[in-house]
Amino acid sequence: MTQEVFGLRYEFVYRHGHLMELFKEGGLAASELSNLQVRMLEANQVPRVLPLDIHEVDSNIRLLYRLSSKRMLSYVLKVENISVRLLAKLMYAIVCTLDESKNYMLCEMNFVLKDNFIFIGQDWSDVYLTYAPLDIDHDVDESYPAIDALLHKLILHLGEEEQNQLHTWMSTQLANKNFLTYKEALLKLMDEPILTRKSMSETESEPIEVEASLPELGLPKAHWKRDEAKHILPKSENPILPKPDQMQTNGHDMKSSTSNLRIFPLSFIPLQQRWRWMTIALILILSAFLWQQYLVYPSVSMLQIIAGTTLLLGDVGFVLLFLGRPDFTPRMNLNQKNSSITHNIYDPEKEVVREDAARASDLLDIQHYYQNLTLHTTLLSPSHSNATVLLGKLPKQEPIGPRLESQVEGVSRTIPIKSDVFTIGRGDSSSKVDYVVDDIGVSRIHAEIVQTSNGFLLRDAGSTNGTFLNDFPLVTYQGYSLKDGDIVRIIRQELIFRL
Repeated sequence: MTQEVFGLRYEFVYRHGHLMELFKEGGLAASELSNLQVRMLEANQVPRVLPLDIHEVDSNIRLLYRLSSKRMLSYVLKVENISVRLLAKLMYAIVCTLDESKNYMLCEMNFVLKDNFIFIGQDWSDVYLTYAPLDIDHDVDESYPAIDALLHKLILHLGEEEQNQLHTWMSTQLANKNFLTYKEALLKLMDEPILTRKSMSETESEPIEVEASLPELGLPKAHWKRDEAKHILPKSENPILPKPDQMQTNGHDMKSSTSNLRIFPLSFIPLQQRWRWMTIALILILSAFLWQQYLVYPSVSMLQIIAGTTLLLGDVGFVLLFLGRPDFTPRMNLNQKNSSITHNIYDPEKEVVREDAARASDLLDIQHYYQNLTLHTTLLSPSHSNATVLLGKLPKQEPIGPRLESQVEGVSRTIPIKSDVFTIGRGDSSSKVDYVVDDIGVSRIHAEIVQTSNGFLLRDAGSTNGTFLNDFPLVTYQGYSLKDGDIVRIIRQELIFRL
């Protein structure tokens, strides 16, 4: 993340609210600010611009931006998936903010168009930009290169095909550098994404021919092959070829029928710890509600119904807690069905061929094993032929390098920190983390450990319930130095940082 902008450093603080502070090491003087821009920001609430407070102590000025209920764009991109339409929606709001800033006598080149200075509200169009009211002479208009650089960075979060399409779109649609052209192109991209237009044009192509062939089993042709052997299908449809599923022989007659039978074997997926607690709580609440009804309306029939329902809930809870939730997954596809039908017909000649092939493959495996035996065999050194060989496990080596140590349910665990940005959180299918903390209240990306030239920094990634370092609550997005033995606490789990 950028450490300086316009020659100013920044940090995040908490003073009756979450704030971002811009300051200068030697002190920011009043002469370095634009008086006109400062007065316009104080007198007007500029749309989509972060609220600004100017604090001056001993002629040292600090710019404070209020960030309550706002999320940093760089962290939002890590947690949420962005599409072409959302990207166009975000960039349109940013371009409109730059264009409308002239109405408030602001300079569009004083906006910080970087993903860690752009904040998002409830929606992607709810954008808040950071504006620095500095008295800077801009010789060249740098706003359009900054917009293009931000757009290129956002495109990297899309798929490969979408990236190629959008790079071509930028070179053609954004050739004229003016805000009107940018807004018209982004509006058109929101209404009709380029990939949608491409996919619609491809569906109007020629139909394809699919040949419906059956394995030659010496049987009469099925009824769908008597007239013609080819079917013409549109390209957008998936060709489904009928296969013989059941054959019955009665005298000289043979009938074939087809079916779409699928086999769904029963399997179970274990529940995570938090879902187990939620299951127990739900069963207890339902049982309490049922027995409360019996106390209100006592009768023999009501007792029997409630007792049976309670036993049923107990059985369901036992299955969910100890086995998991049931999962039905198809094990056989259409090709496997076809092969199973073929294997049901016994052919002595084919059986002999299969046995010979199995013997030959076993012989080849044995020969290959002994040929490559030297590749996975360790020879004892002849110089130490009289040495005693230690049988059993080798002594456990101590881990080397930065790592986290945790203890969960009495089991110690060491997590090495191998990446420059080590993320910790709950994670999901779209947000992968380096270490998963599966507790209630943990955000998808809760915190991160960043390796810098000066050591390691711990940063809260905008989590809902916060991160603690040595029992001290962290300010969101602010980096804190880590030293050996520091304790990082996320909800109930404690992680000890080691170097």
